[in-house]
Parts: sequence; C-alpha cells; structure tokens
Amino acid sequence: MGTTAGTILLYSVVKGDLQSQLTGGHDDIVNCLCWHAEENTLFSCSDDQHIVEWTATTAQVKCKWKADRGPVQTISLGPGGKTLLSAARTIKLWDLETREVLLSFTGHASLVTSLLFATLPPPTANGRRKSATNQEAAVDGLYFLSGATHDRLMNAWQIKLKSKEKTAVVSFSLTEEPVHVDVLRPRQKDQPAHLAVVTRNGDLHIFKFILNGRGKKPLTPQHTVQVATQGGEATPTPLPIIAAQFCQDLDTTLRIAYGTGLRPAFERITCGSLEKHTCLIRTDPGRSAISLEEDAGKVKTPGKAREVTVLAPGHMTHAAAPSSKKNRKKSTPKDLSIQERLDVISTDQGQTAGADATPRADTLAVLLTQGLQSEDSDILQRVFSSANETLIRNTVQRIPMSLLVPLLKEVTTRMHGRAGSGMTVQWLRAVLETHTSFLMTCPDVMSSLGSLYELLDSRVATFSKLSRLQGKLKLVLSQTTAKEEQQWQFSSKPLLSYRDESSDEQDDAMEDLLHGHPDSDEDWEEMSDMETAEQDGEQQEQEGSSEEEEEGSPEEEGSSEESDED
Repeated sequence: MGTTAGTILLYSVVKGDLQSQLTGGHDDIVNCLCWHAEENTLFSCSDDQHIVEWTATTAQVKCKWKADRGPVQTISLGPGGKTLLSAARTIKLWDLETREVLLSFTGHASLVTSLLFATLPPPTANGRRKSATNQEAAVDGLYFLSGATHDRLMNAWQIKLKSKEKTAVVSFSLTEEPVHVDVLRPRQKDQPAHLAVVTRNGDLHIFKFILNGRGKKPLTPQHTVQVATQGGEATPTPLPIIAAQFCQDLDTTLRIAYGTGLRPAFERITCGSLEKHTCLIRTDPGRSAISLEEDAGKVKTPGKAREVTVLAPGHMTHAAAPSSKKNRKKSTPKDLSIQERLDVISTDQGQTAGADATPRADTLAVLLTQGLQSEDSDILQRVFSSANETLIRNTVQRIPMSLLVPLLKEVTTRMHGRAGSGMTVQWLRAVLETHTSFLMTCPDVMSSLGSLYELLDSRVATFSKLSRLQGKLKLVLSQTTAKEEQQWQFSSKPLLSYRDESSDEQDDAMEDLLHGHPDSDEDWEEMSDMETAEQDGEQQEQEGSSEEEEEGSPEEEGSSEESDED
C-alpha cells in the first residue's frame, strides 16, 4: 500500500498485520504498485517523476531512475518481466535490464491513469508459452490498453518494435472516465478477449472483441450493468459499482463490488445471462444495519383527534393535534407544474431583494431533459435563453448521454432558424467541448454536423468582406469629422484688441466740453485780457499787409506801360 508521504506498507494477509515498511525511495505520493512474483520484487511510481524497484525480502531499494518530466501515474509489468510500461501524459515502454526507452506512445490529452496488457505471447505446440530470452521476443506484437482522466475512450495499442506507428489501433466508447479496468485474456489466438471497465458514475461496461488489426470506429459495450435499490414509496437510488474482476477459473464470470468503500457488497454475475442494458435491484448495504437501529430506538408520539377538547384549570381551549405523516402530506402544497417551474427559474422576471437570480444547474438540466423528451418548444426556449457560460457548461455535463444527439440536432435547428442567436452558439460550444469523444462514436451525428459546418462556413465567408467594409466606413467618417472640426476651428488669439478707458474719465471729459472749465472768476478775466491782446495783434498784422500791397501797385503800372511801347 502506497502512502502520500512516499512510503510503502507491506501487510501480511495471513497475519493481518503490518509486515514491513519501505522507505527512502520516494519523496512524494505513491501512485501505483506492481509486483514481480517470480523475482520477488516490487515496482512503484510516484509524483516525484521516478520509478523504484524494491527487493521485498530486504525492504531495500534495488534500482531507481527518472521516468518522466511530470508525475508518473501508473505502471504495468510486461509478460515475462523483461519490460515495463509507465505513463504520465506519454506512455513509455522500458527495458528493465538497460533502463532505456524502447517505444513511446502518444494519444491522450490528459494524464493516463490505467495501463493493462490485453494479450499474452502465443503458446507453443505443447501448450507452454515461449520463454523469451530478450524483451523483443516477449512483447513484440502484443496489445495493451490505456485510459486517461476526463477521457471517455479506452485506447488499445500494439507494440511493434520495428515500426514507427505510435497511435492507437482501436478505441472503446464509455459514458464516463474509467476508474477500474480488468481484462480476460484469450487462451487461444482465435478466441475473443473480454474487457470490464467501471466508470466514475458507477456503471460497468463489458466489451467482447478480437484484436487483429486497426479499427475504423470506436467499439460500443456489449453489456452495461447498473445497480439500484428497490422502488416503492421511496424513489430508487442508484448504487455505484466500485470495481469488477474476471474470475480466471470460470469463463465470463465477474466479481463486482458495489455500494460504498466503508460497507461494500460483493456478488458474482455471469456475462452470458446479461442483456444489453441490465439493472440489478439490490438492497443498500450501507443502510441495512442503520435502519434496524433506527427502528429499535424510535419513539412515537401518540396522535390526538382534532375534535378532542382539553379542559384546563379555569378555562377551556382546543388543543392543536400534532401533525402526523398523513396530515403532513395533505398540508403540503401540490407539486408545481412545468409552467410554474419555468416562471420560477425565468431569468426575465425580476428577483426579490437578496435572492440569487441565477437558476441552479440541476434544475435547468431536468427541464432540458423534459423539453428534449417531450419536444416542448416553450421549455426549450426558456432553457436556451440562459447566457451564463458556467451554468450552460454544468447543465450540459448533467444531462444523460442518450439526449446528446437530440440536443445537438435541436441546437442545429435553432441556428438555422435564428441567425443572430449568440446564446445558441454558447450551447453548441459547450456540447462540443464536453462531449466530443462521445459524439465521435455516434454515426447519426455526421448529418447534423455536416449541415452545421456548411452553415457556419457560409456565414463566415462574408466576414472578411464585412470587416474591410467596416474599416473603410470608419476611415471615411473619421476624415469627414476632421474636416468639419478644421472648418469651424477659430484662433485663440485676437486679431485686434481695444482697451476702454474708465467710465469716470469719460464723464469728466464730457462735462469739460459741454460746460467749459469750471475755474474761478479771476481765471475768466485773465482769459478775456489774453483774448483781447491776441485780437489787437491780428488787426495790426492785417493793416501792415494792406499798406505793402498799395506800395507795390505803381511799379506794376510802369511795367505794363513799357510792355505797351514795345
């Protein structure tokens, strides 16, 4: 048993006690253990990226090497004990003598959690298998199986040391990721192999196949087994299947464990008696003992009729009868109709203060299931009106697998009818991202996906032209706006500035012009004397100028007479 601290605990089945403890090999959680019974050695892998080979008798490390760049999730010892398979995101085939990688296989997008050889080397004529002297003769041509987290496909690979082919030859379709895998290897070459896979949702899928080359499409399970409790007054409760293992001494017989890890129940089933889909009705092993204890210690209160009158000291009152189960059922309101449920989760209606406006994913998944089964357009319209990406993704994850194809067809039909529905595109995206591996196994999806691809291609074809047209329109509008701003733009500095004087100075100047200088009488007399003197000087100048003119006139007359004589 591996621990999270990196140690390994060895228990004795006979004594039922701890026998030894292996330490000093890993520094992180131990993910997987693998026994080599012939050499009494043990292989382990851990999150510390190493594989350790232990000697069980001495509890010491025999060999340790780095196997990957990430955590090593699982290992599987090859037939003959000469090779070892390890897996993180890539599957590697190791040579245990040289500690070198012989082949690498890629095909899973997530961490690989399951590795198992599906075939054994062919026996010789006397019925015994060949004792391989090297690793090539031991594993060349064999098939092994692998499963990964969040992957609904189990892949089968063929080991060809001289070929460069590193992809899976065939896949097995599942409803959920695998948690437990077991295979019943064929005893002869022409006999089919049987594969039992327990998924995370508690279903058991049984495959019957013959590995003789590459397959074109994933294989579907031949039988699907589920376990549930009995019905009646209470609704049936599914009991998850924990593990399944083939009985090597009996052909096509399985041991299954169901219930919980604390109180599991074990049972043997025969594959020949199973149908395509089988549901086993069993009692819950975890509640059988608890129900007996509850019945023994339950205390019941006696009921009283409503007509009984209880007399108290001094007054009479009607005692309220205790509510029994029958009264409680009568007093409960009726189940809500589909329309009332739609009104409750409708995102269009206003919510009360403090209430959460987002509907629950489980309620939306139930309504989507009812709408797809009844083909009710009103229910589907209310469901598809949700625009919350997280709610859409959770709803798509909760719906049954049988309704994925009808859901994809409904989304395709709505996209053909309503070209601008962005919420329908979100539903389509969630379906393709969540259930791509399952849809690849459905042949009916090809017609829907083909028409959907043509629709998207026709819509995207005009996107580049519209983008160029939008760019040109933006350029024209920006130039027009820039010209208008330049036309109406004025300079911030004035061309001419005029500064007005104060109003008081203008009033004083106007009074001086209209009323004269407001001085005293003496000033007026001085001004009159000055004006009289100026007038006398002007008269004298005029008289002097007139006398000069009279003296100059006789000269002019004489000159005129001389001219006449000439």
